[in-house]
Amino acid sequence: MKVRYALLAVAALLAPAFAAETTDTLAGEPVLSGKRLSGSLTAGYATNYSGRGYVISHSVAEGDSAEFFALHLTYDVGAKSQWTIENTLAYTTVTSGHTLYGNPTFGPGAAAMMAGAMVQAGSIPAEYAGAVASQIEQQHVKQANIENEFAVITALKYTAPYWNVSFGHDFVHGGLLGVMAKHYRGQGASCVNEVFVTPVVTPTKWLEAGCTGRFSFQGITGWWFEPYISAKAPIIGSPEDVKLAGVLTLGMTATADYFQSRYFACQNGSQAFWIKFATPYFVNAEKSLIITPAVSFNWAGKGAMKANEKSEFKRYTGNPSNVPFRNFGVVGSVSCTYKF
Repeated sequence: MKVRYALLAVAALLAPAFAAETTDTLAGEPVLSGKRLSGSLTAGYATNYSGRGYVISHSVAEGDSAEFFALHLTYDVGAKSQWTIENTLAYTTVTSGHTLYGNPTFGPGAAAMMAGAMVQAGSIPAEYAGAVASQIEQQHVKQANIENEFAVITALKYTAPYWNVSFGHDFVHGGLLGVMAKHYRGQGASCVNEVFVTPVVTPTKWLEAGCTGRFSFQGITGWWFEPYISAKAPIIGSPEDVKLAGVLTLGMTATADYFQSRYFACQNGSQAFWIKFATPYFVNAEKSLIITPAVSFNWAGKGAMKANEKSEFKRYTGNPSNVPFRNFGVVGSVSCTYKF
């Protein structure tokens, strides 16, 4: 997820807005030709592990930060950059830990309440309540983990002068969606499958707006929506020969019919809002090597705030920091991309 946002940002930065118009250099090339294939390799670091706009709490990942890596391939089916098949393989690592909240034990308050419920139910004599509560305090709330994230994103894209649209499929194993599928939905496997469509309008060379609509049909079923608007301009150089660019993006995520059960951590509706500013630096004249520092300011939506409010780990441990998301988080990142 984090890598997907990074790749979308890089793709936007490398759009024709920063270069002169190109001709169809593929005219006459056979359908199967190496000249139709292009791509990029990206590696980066982020100060917080995040996804779908959520900034994961320090407690969830037993720390902060993440590293991400991706291979992005594009194949021109017909005229250059008109119909393209795109594929991304992305991997994100959780730097600190992989056990949610450090696999905590029950707190004294929850243990006493559970022992009291046993007394009321007649399961144990009242005089044993203290000893049973002490035993409960030694037990773990729930064996739950967060795995490194692996994603495969495949899309067919059509590009016109003032708009484009992509249709495709996401497979995501691990990461935040994996936690939701495995531990919230009880699927046993930390993976989801989604289909998506992303229409984008580009009324000018410096402005674009779009919205990704996803339907998850395996792991968890339901809808994700990710509208965004992005503005970009050269900071150093000209539009035809940019050296340092600036890109400002406003985005959000929302769900519908995704969190339906009482046990789900979140509720439907807005999930996250963010403002991101990136400054890609084109290292060489060919613009094949790009270094992109960025910072984003992320706010939790009502779904994420509801998850923090009814976190079962917070309730059972008595620790108020055991919540899944940050109500507000600042995420710094730096990535290096090589185009080929």
